[in-house]
Amino acid sequence: MNAPITQSAGFEGRPSRAVGVSLPGQALFWAFQSAVLVALACTSFFPILFRYQEHAVIILFVLCLGMCWAERSSPWIRTPLDVPIAVFVLWVLATVPFATDPAYSFAEWKKFVAQVLVYYWSLLVLHRRRRRELPQQVLSSLVAGAAALSSYAIIEFLARGGTWRDRFIRAHAFGSDYNWLSTYMVMTIPVVAGLVAVAARGRWRAVQAGALVLTGAAQLFSYTRGGWLGHAAQGVMAALMVGGRRLLLGVLGAIVLVGAGLVVASQVGLQKDTVDSTTVGTRLAVWSIGLREVAASPLVGIGYGNNSFVKKFPQYSLENQAGIPERERVIPAMHSTFLMVALGSGLPALAGLLWIFGALLRRLLPVPWVPATSDRRTWLAVAIGLAVLGFGVRNCFDYMFMGSLAHVFWLLAAVGVTLTNPTWHDLVAGRDGEIRTESNRRPDTSGTGHAGVRTTTA
Repeated sequence: MNAPITQSAGFEGRPSRAVGVSLPGQALFWAFQSAVLVALACTSFFPILFRYQEHAVIILFVLCLGMCWAERSSPWIRTPLDVPIAVFVLWVLATVPFATDPAYSFAEWKKFVAQVLVYYWSLLVLHRRRRRELPQQVLSSLVAGAAALSSYAIIEFLARGGTWRDRFIRAHAFGSDYNWLSTYMVMTIPVVAGLVAVAARGRWRAVQAGALVLTGAAQLFSYTRGGWLGHAAQGVMAALMVGGRRLLLGVLGAIVLVGAGLVVASQVGLQKDTVDSTTVGTRLAVWSIGLREVAASPLVGIGYGNNSFVKKFPQYSLENQAGIPERERVIPAMHSTFLMVALGSGLPALAGLLWIFGALLRRLLPVPWVPATSDRRTWLAVAIGLAVLGFGVRNCFDYMFMGSLAHVFWLLAAVGVTLTNPTWHDLVAGRDGEIRTESNRRPDTSGTGHAGVRTTTA
């Protein structure tokens, strides 16, 4: 994590080599791809669109490969995530024959591969489009979608009678639930804060600040402790990056005060369900079962996928536990992405997943970090890094690395890797220089028959 933000942490994120052939409609093709990328960022908060988005990305990625072939250029962009992604994908595939239900585990593996395509497609579009403003446009579109979702969640929460007194009624995401809403907000709130910090105009900063208020309120009314812990981890990491024991102690003290305040409030009848430990006990119960199985099969597991647990242990299905009091039931899933991976595909798969997160965080989060002297791209990279950290913490307590949530994660990863790639910035600067040179060219009027380049004097 202590690599400079402008350097690769172990890998050089090299873009594809220069275009070998200029084709009619080439610029229009990549402009269309970038427009779809921006639209995908905005609509990734609505699971009802997920299948259409997934199929669209696959088709668009194939079209990109075809265009690169026609241009005689390589589509490959080397990044720090390539090796850990390959390790994870190949190991999980190798464990599929040992799964309790191989067909189910293979289907879940294919879903993960499709999600990874979002990352590589986004990288390719960002590098081939070569627009300095495109990464921030993607992030702004992401924030617009999050603000729209937050507005819906807050209005729906109030309409159903939601209150600050307890969490019997909780804010929900459109087409899903409070868990999804909380996870969306964990990933987007740091990005909104980063955009507020880099906003050049007061009006634009006010708009982003409004989005920050909306997303913060949606996170609050989701009443999801796992999401709140994600933000706590983000605050602690930010304090560690900026440096200073006093700041770190201040953040830790604020976290303790909030927790203590909730406990005290529960004693007078407020937020009693929020501090109830029942769900903690149910998680510990299923985690102990899963960890025993991991110890019994540490290499290949019982099969990749969230439902492999109940396939291996059908006695814990909802139907077979129907006659058991609710407080005594075992939840029929691991409720942790990392434990689900370890249980399903063994400890090597868990190591691969942790490697993905670790490589990404090392690339995005500079330690130490001096905000006052940081440029725009460093601010945004740090914001994305904190979003990734919060997403990782959130996945410790639920399986949320799926569907449109995974799309948001991989989009952020692609933008973050691009922003921290100095080679990409060189390409963008070169393109900008070519445009300026071309715009300065004027027809020759001196009678020499040669075109000239306009020069200016101070």
